[in-house]
Amino acid sequence: MEIQVATTADIEAITRVEIDSKLQSFPELMEPHDIDFETRAYRWKTYFAKQSPASARPQRIVLKAIDQDRMVGYLAVHLTSRYDKDAEIQSFYVLKEYQRRGIGTALLKEAASGVMNLNAKSLCVGIAPENPYQQFYLKYGGTFLNPHWIVWDDINLLKSKLG
Repeated sequence: MEIQVATTADIEAITRVEIDSKLQSFPELMEPHDIDFETRAYRWKTYFAKQSPASARPQRIVLKAIDQDRMVGYLAVHLTSRYDKDAEIQSFYVLKEYQRRGIGTALLKEAASGVMNLNAKSLCVGIAPENPYQQFYLKYGGTFLNPHWIVWDDINLLKSKLG
């Protein structure tokens, strides 16, 4: 498995990983627009074009996890002004059959290093209260800002927990 920087050429694969992961991991939480390919691909086009989200600053990093020439996960992070944090995880998915193999941890570690290189000192991620993957972030020292947001006031703490 290798972590690489994703580009606009990866939008279709990123969209497929996002939709497949949602359907495999928590289908009961999905609305039709959450898994519509055209809608999600358009969102990725605007993300790469630095047009969304509104709270984002232009600097962003999109990483992909590749296993045997197949994208099996990705993580998108950008600088932000949301909740007085420096960086925000926009989207983060690993295909169900590739979870619990260290891929998510490797993506998060690389993303944390990347935003630290952009002088970010804090990080946030929005996640639905009923999403079972909250535990992943809490395991690495994230704390609840509110029921929908997990934060790290010091990315160095996250990096130390990631190893």
